[in-house]
Parts: sequence; structure tokens; C-alpha cells
Amino acid sequence: MEKKMNEIIFENLSIIFNNLHTLVSLIFLIFLPLGIIIRSYGISRERFSLSTSIILVSSLPIIITSSFLFGWAISFTMINGPGITGNFSSIKYSAPWSSFMGPNLSNEFLLLYKKNIISFFVFVIIAWSIVLFLGSAVVERIRNGAFLILSIIIGSIFWPIALSWGWSSEGWMIKVFGFHDAFGAGAIHTLIGGFGLGVISQLNPRLVKFSNIGKPREIYNHNSSMIIFGKLLIIIGLLGLYLSAMYPFVKIENEIGIYIQATNNFGSPISISGSLLNFLLSLSGGMLMSIIISKNNPKWIFAGGIIGIITTSAGADYYFPLQSFLIAMISTYAVFKSYHYVEERFKLDDITGIITIHGFSGFWGLIIAGILLWGYPSSIDLEGIYINPFGQFAGAIILFWILGYIPGYLSTKILKFFEILELSQTVQIAGQDIMIMRDDYLNKQDLNNVEKNIVKENTNNLKLDE
Repeated sequence: MEKKMNEIIFENLSIIFNNLHTLVSLIFLIFLPLGIIIRSYGISRERFSLSTSIILVSSLPIIITSSFLFGWAISFTMINGPGITGNFSSIKYSAPWSSFMGPNLSNEFLLLYKKNIISFFVFVIIAWSIVLFLGSAVVERIRNGAFLILSIIIGSIFWPIALSWGWSSEGWMIKVFGFHDAFGAGAIHTLIGGFGLGVISQLNPRLVKFSNIGKPREIYNHNSSMIIFGKLLIIIGLLGLYLSAMYPFVKIENEIGIYIQATNNFGSPISISGSLLNFLLSLSGGMLMSIIISKNNPKWIFAGGIIGIITTSAGADYYFPLQSFLIAMISTYAVFKSYHYVEERFKLDDITGIITIHGFSGFWGLIIAGILLWGYPSSIDLEGIYINPFGQFAGAIILFWILGYIPGYLSTKILKFFEILELSQTVQIAGQDIMIMRDDYLNKQDLNNVEKNIVKENTNNLKLDE
């Protein structure tokens, strides 16, 4: 008997329920950028803490505007691969001049669930989070303008491409390689790590980071409590990322019949409870290992949980929870060791571990999924390519090196050539906050002088009255 291919049927009622689910996931997802900002405030030194927060927050309007103008459109027009082979017919739903990008009540718009404005909100929050992850790793030495330029490049150009190639049901990497990335281990974290490596390799380390013999110094945190609280919010945000990549109310028709089932980003039926249980076991496995090997270092306690979640994200829709637990523990140990090795061997000052915690975790998470899930369906298409080690490895290479490292390296090289990349040594020594403090002092001094003049004038008037 010939198998009938799974067919997704979207109805108005299921669209409404899925929209409500996306709104709930947005509530959790918004904690991701907030957590990154709070963590960055705590991890930066005191004379940089306020300016760091301002720089990171200033990227939000840049990302919203660039995503609206071209980033959202790129995510739809590049699904068929590199070159002039994209799905350009979809640009009518995502171009900034399209009526679908504004108030629109047509039936055609309602039936295109994945192309609606609620999904655009998710897209922007993830793009902003990617930018913040990058910014938190290069603060205290990069200029504001250079950071904003890099933000547009990764947040509104290469993140949309990674999304369309490897995290979309129509992406060419899924159809050609059998690539599978359930919750963004590749499209988000592997991409961040590769781009971050390209940027950080062109940035000089902080002036005090390495000794004369090349040994890295431990630069103590400004506020450990803020680091712990920020990473806790990041974990809640990653839960929102998981929820946003699921569609819980989907009508599917195949040889079994018609039934309602939750699906992943690729349309394959999954268990929401099983996926969330994998999330929890990954968190606990990573945290347990980080507590042991870091000896309760606040910088690493929750970092281990984040590593565990990232490493299992590629296959968390299919893993058994004990698999997630073991993968998280092993990967946390490996990433902890590789972080210190990369820092000492290559003299890379990666403040928040974007290269290892995100890049290495996402990269190896894709490889592990290719081995453990070999033969599982990569998408809803039963006649498509199944998950396999080669497809996962090829996808990881493309995301880390081609879409990540090369654009990050070249764009930073250009900024460095024009001498607009790094802060001067004077500012690095004095701290960026000195500019804010100076303005604050001058404003206060000006107000104090005005108040003194008013008091003096009132005093003179009283004397004249007497």
C-alpha cells in the first residue's frame, strides 16, 4: 500500500489558536534580549556598565527598521538556495511597500499563517537577540557605529538567510541535505558563533586581558548578581524560542486519517511535552556539570544550562530525555575546556563566550543530531531526504563558516581598514561612561549655578525690601 504524504490543512480556527500560542511564546521570548542586556551590564566593568547597556539598547530601532525594509523579505526570497533562485513570488507578502505589511483583513492574508505580522515580531526579537549576543562579546572596545553596522549585517542579512536555508520547511538545505534543526541550534547559535569568531579575530583584546607572556587574566565581574539574574532570564527566553518553533494546533491528513497534532518548524508531528522535557533535562545536565567543573563560579553556573539547551536544540523534538541529559553534560564539559583553550591558544578575548558557548555548542549539536537521529524524517515530506550525518555536517559548515565567519571577518576587516572599528586606548582606559558622567556633571553644575544665582537674587531683593 502506497503511503500517503502528510498534508497540513490550515483552517481559520487553527490559525487563531496558533496565533494565540505565538503570542504566549512572545511573552517568554522577550526575556531573551532583556536577559542578555542585564547579563552584559553585570559582566562589563564598572566604568563601562552604563554605556554598554545604552549601546545594546540602541540596536533595537536599527534592527526593527532594517528587518522591516529588507530583512523580512530576504527570509522569504532565499529559501531555494544561493544565487538568483529564490522564492521571489513571496516578496509580495514581505516587501516594505506591500499591503500585507500593514493593516490587512483579506482572506488570503489570514490563510498565510507563517507570513503574518505576529511571526514578524518573533523574527525581530530573535534578530535583536542575535545582535545582543554579538554585542555583549565585544563591548568595552568596539565603537558604537561599528557595532550598529555589524548589527545590520548579521541581524538583517545573514540571519534571514540562515533562517530561510536551514530553519524553514521550504529551505533548500532540508530538501537537498536532509538537514534538521528543530529549535535553532544552527540557524541562531552556530551562525552567531561563526560571525563572532570573524569579528573577534579582528578585534584587539582588552588592554589588560593578557600578560606580557600571553597568559589570560581573569577580569572580575562588575556585578555577579546581575549576571546570574540575566542568565536566568536568557534561559526563560530560550524556552520562548522553543515554544515559538512549535505549532500546536495543526490539522494533518495522511493514510491514518485527519487529526490535530503539534508540529515542528518543518511540519513534522512532534510531542510538545516531550520537547519541553528535553529542554528541562538539557538545562539540568548542563548546570550540574558546570557547577562541578567551575566550582560554583557565577559566570558559569547558568552558562552550563545554556550550553546544554543549545547542544540539544537541533534534535530536541526527537531525543529521549535521558539522551538530552547526557549530551548536555558531555557538551558542557567540552565547551568549558575549549573556552579556556581558545582564549589562551589564540589570544581571543571573547567576553561572554559567544564562539564556544554558542558556536561550538550549536555546531556539535548539529553533528550529534545527525548521528543519533540518522534515518528520522527531516521534514513533513515522506519522500524527502532523511536526517543523516553528512547533511548535518554540511549544514553546520555552511552556517558557521560561510554565513557566519566569512561575512563577520570581511565586514570587520573593512571597518578596521577605515579605522572606525575600535575605541582608542584612552577611552578604553578611562571607560566609556566618562562621557556620560562628564555630561551629567556639566548639567548638574549648570543647574547648581542657576540655583545659586536665584538664591543670590532673592537674597538681594529681601535686603532691598528691608
